[in-house]
Amino acid sequence: MSNIMNSKKIISLIGISLLVFIISFLLRYTVPAFETLELKALDWRFDFRGVEEVDDAPIVIVSIDDYSFEVLPERWPWPRSYYAHVIRNLNRAGARVIGMDLILDVPDRRGKKSDALLAKTLRETGNVVLAGKLEISSRMRSYQFLVEPIPELKEAADNRVGLVSIEVDPDGIYRRYPVVQPHQDSLLPSIAVELLRKYQNLPRDELLKYEENHIRFGEWKIPLYQKSTMLIDFAGPRGTFPMYSFASIIDDENFDLGEDDLNYFTEHLLPEEVFKDKIVLIGSTVAELHDNFPTPFLEYNGTTQEMPGVEIHANALRTILNGLFFKTPSLWWTILMVIVLIFLLQWVSFRSSTTFAIIFTVALILVYNITQFVLFSKFRMVMDVVFPTLGIFFSFVANTLYQYVLIQKEKKKILGAFQQYVPEKVINELLAHPEKLTLGGEERVLTVLFSDVANFTTISESLSPRDLVMLINDYLSEMTNIILKHNGIIDKYEGDAIMAEFGAPVYFENHAQMACLAALEMQKRLKELSRRWRREGKPVLTCRVGINTGNMIVGNMGSHKVFDYTVLGDEVNLASRLEGANKAYGTRIMISEATYNIIKDDFITRPLDMIRVKGKHKPVQVYELIAKKGDEVREDFLNILPIFTTGIQYYQTRNWEKAGECFRYCLKLRPEDGPSKLYLKRVLHFSKNPPPENWDGVYEFQSK
Repeated sequence: MSNIMNSKKIISLIGISLLVFIISFLLRYTVPAFETLELKALDWRFDFRGVEEVDDAPIVIVSIDDYSFEVLPERWPWPRSYYAHVIRNLNRAGARVIGMDLILDVPDRRGKKSDALLAKTLRETGNVVLAGKLEISSRMRSYQFLVEPIPELKEAADNRVGLVSIEVDPDGIYRRYPVVQPHQDSLLPSIAVELLRKYQNLPRDELLKYEENHIRFGEWKIPLYQKSTMLIDFAGPRGTFPMYSFASIIDDENFDLGEDDLNYFTEHLLPEEVFKDKIVLIGSTVAELHDNFPTPFLEYNGTTQEMPGVEIHANALRTILNGLFFKTPSLWWTILMVIVLIFLLQWVSFRSSTTFAIIFTVALILVYNITQFVLFSKFRMVMDVVFPTLGIFFSFVANTLYQYVLIQKEKKKILGAFQQYVPEKVINELLAHPEKLTLGGEERVLTVLFSDVANFTTISESLSPRDLVMLINDYLSEMTNIILKHNGIIDKYEGDAIMAEFGAPVYFENHAQMACLAALEMQKRLKELSRRWRREGKPVLTCRVGINTGNMIVGNMGSHKVFDYTVLGDEVNLASRLEGANKAYGTRIMISEATYNIIKDDFITRPLDMIRVKGKHKPVQVYELIAKKGDEVREDFLNILPIFTTGIQYYQTRNWEKAGECFRYCLKLRPEDGPSKLYLKRVLHFSKNPPPENWDGVYEFQSK
């Protein structure tokens, strides 16, 4: 049996794990919000790592900035002579390669002479890479056309053109860099790749080659992040790379800036050799040219700054040049890792408490995510954060739900067992408040019902043990259902006897009425059962019921390990005595005066006697419970009730003759009426043998 249970748990563990995996996978890779969250998690890792030094990269930026816009005499777009002048100055300063992040795709509006001057400079220097880009046709969205520098400039630069397009992620942040872009039947290099080709003096026939998840270029093997893009290792926010104003570079002894002329380039930059053997990028940083973009360092140290496109190229260039590539595991490796994490959590959750499972889940999520931050900053490892986190979280949720279902199943099983004895709402109360299942009791006004089968000993002698058990079980099942239906609880069975209480453990006001309704329905159902038993040749059972209401102790009684929910007290004993007293009066249901005072307006009753049961000194007025008001009752029975009550009054005042007349009349209308028979017998006895002068009319029972 244990092996079967273990097998079921293993199957459940596997099933839940697979379901969690599928849900997590679908959410991560089909819901845009989780894709955005994954991208944001990448930004958090950049922020955690912080800014890196860029001294290891020979990259300098010449910025077309606001200062240049202010001091240069010509308005934008500037004449090509400006660029020619800056390129010559940079070469004088020893620049090894110059990249222009400006697309010169239209002739200079100032005339051919301006373009010719720049073309001459490009041929003379021989180290400039121009910019191009691929644009999507407005008419045919699937068609891309190449935007290049004008032919004169392209030819002068020896066809050294690199694409300056950059890739944006779904959340609007720029993190990826297109190493190459396919166009027609060829791969066009980015400006960073073309600059490196010139920087390393690679031959023009050194082609870029696709390999599995990589692009091979010279000595570099560039891992791809998505499609033909790599993940840029951003060194920091805007301004991380050394940056010099375009106006400062053009400001030499041969260029007049008017009042702002300082010959800055000659006096300050050349001695410092800041451009010697460097890769120099020329590009815009002013907002009005719309060449600034949000990057992972968009918000850093409380400031929000977009990064110029030229600096994004600088970061990409540094990434490739220094081999600062991010390593990303394959999707299959990620899937395997998530499955392991899910199974681990499932295994721990199945074998531990909910509290420990919560702690373990939180710890596992924290450890995994902290590990990803460390792997990113120390080893440039980029692993999925959202997918495993979802897997861990949903694994815990699924296991919790599964455990909840198991608990509910066990509760249902317990409920099913206890419902044979206790109403469902009582079970729910005990499940909600298990503290009520501790030892102890409280005093409370309740109603107790005792029932017993008449002549059970004689009946049991006439049946085999098997038939007797079947008969009693049939009887007890029906009676129990009725008691539970009216919110009573089964205290105990003693053979054929039933003890039940109403108003506990969940208290309700009309407990006396419920007990009386249960007793009446028990008698009615027993008549129906008797007709069936008679047809089946089985003995016919009759039962007697005693009901009393009063103060009693209710709670769990017994030892600390074995106890029973029950009621104790004199009022409980009285109910038991009333059940037995029915035998003397020939009645089926006897109730005490305390119960009668509560239910008298709702039920038909008749007074029976003032009795003193064994073990009690105080006499008790008892009544017969006949029916609920409004229910159908035989007319002859209703007719004898006032006459019977009058007869008792004569009996109590020793008017034996009048009392006898009343009881004889009752028996004439209803010959089988037990109480009338008993009182007529007493009247005849007392008429010949008068009771003593101190007789109070109380009948005292000598036995239980």
